[in-house]
Amino acid sequence: MIGVATRLGFVTVALTIACGCGGTQQGPFPRPQAGSASTPLPGDSVSRGASRPLARSLTSQPLLYVASDYPDSVDIFPLTGPNQKQIGSITNGIRGPWALSVDHNNSLYVANTANETVTVYPYGSSTASMTYSRGVHHPMYALADSAGHVFVSGVESGDHHRGHVVEFNAGSSVPIANALLGSEVDGIALDAQGNLYAAYRHKATNNASIAEFGSGLSNKRNLGMTIDQPQGLLVDNAGNIVVVESAADAIDVFPPGATTPSLRLVFSTAHGANLAQLAMQDSETTLWVSSEGGAVYSMPYPLTPSTVPTEYEEIAGYGNGIAVTH
Repeated sequence: MIGVATRLGFVTVALTIACGCGGTQQGPFPRPQAGSASTPLPGDSVSRGASRPLARSLTSQPLLYVASDYPDSVDIFPLTGPNQKQIGSITNGIRGPWALSVDHNNSLYVANTANETVTVYPYGSSTASMTYSRGVHHPMYALADSAGHVFVSGVESGDHHRGHVVEFNAGSSVPIANALLGSEVDGIALDAQGNLYAAYRHKATNNASIAEFGSGLSNKRNLGMTIDQPQGLLVDNAGNIVVVESAADAIDVFPPGATTPSLRLVFSTAHGANLAQLAMQDSETTLWVSSEGGAVYSMPYPLTPSTVPTEYEEIAGYGNGIAVTH
């Protein structure tokens, strides 16, 4: 483990965000596989490591999940402080994992870019209980709400490469709604009222922003902020929008109704942080952020100008997705 003093330099910049942001897609993804099934996938016969479910004595503790692409896996750590020993992993059904999330039952959702599926794992299990693939194209983020719906963001197949969000009834592989948005839809999040927020990019115009949807992906409303290649996205209980600007290695906080951030935290490392996904528990006292280099940082929440992050974990492979149980 490399200490935070050598891995991370940290600068806080308050108030406005620079304009002229980029909307290019992130680095190359694994090539999608055709013919993915809408049922739980069989074991991972080509993975370099086997799934390691949690020991029975560990199946009630808070957990941190970190996605890795070398090998394709989700690594599991106890959520008891920085630099803990890995206690499990999931490889069954995992192919090019991007973003992770957990629902109110602490089931884990994994967006698999390489086989164009979203796989669901009950707490403590390394075998998928459900796989969503119908209508799912290049999935990037997935999450479930408390009303029995599952949302998946990604990029439509074909020549146009439109960004989209697909909605399912939980446990059903048949999509019930679909919304097109920009050229790529990345982070998605829910607010306390159940409205869906989606961070999207426009490749042609090099712009990026966030849109809000009502139930059934209806009543789309563009929120008007300009963001440089957005990734992870959260909405806290006060309605503040917290979003990663991956191109700037920054975390922005937008108060309700604001189009410029009230706070901006900029990360800088010798090797480049490449910040990716955000995670937070229901208590909203700690914010975690992953980096594509495999490091995970934590920091007290709400963020302030004096916030200093801590390197929480680091995996050996390329990473992106993180999630924490409630």
